[in-house]
Amino acid sequence: MAQFSSSIGGTVLVVDDDSALRILFEMYLESFGYDPLVAADGTTALRLAAEHPEIEVIMLDVVMSGVSGSELSIQLTRLLPEATILFCSGHPLEALLRLGIEVPASRFMQKPCRAQALKERLSGLFARRLAA
Repeated sequence: MAQFSSSIGGTVLVVDDDSALRILFEMYLESFGYDPLVAADGTTALRLAAEHPEIEVIMLDVVMSGVSGSELSIQLTRLLPEATILFCSGHPLEALLRLGIEVPASRFMQKPCRAQALKERLSGLFARRLAA
């Protein structure tokens, strides 16, 4: 199992089809001390997951062109069963649930988000991984 810290470090895969958000999330993650990897689509995300078993958290856009975040999460979990997925969407959680998209509220983050909110959420996810 990869070593990680609840306050700094760790590899995070960002999967989002919005280039501006990918750049923003990558900058945030670097400033927090994480090692970000970014993917614009499912194919790239799966390749990065296969190449980087050290990925600990996956920030996954729920609604993307091509493959849905829900479908992609299943494939990524097969490759990285220890990784925690943080589902992200510009749509409110309630709207996703009404559309039949099942996303656990405890691992959901509304986009766009402030840097501090993302930092706190990631710190909590890494702390839970450490405690497990």
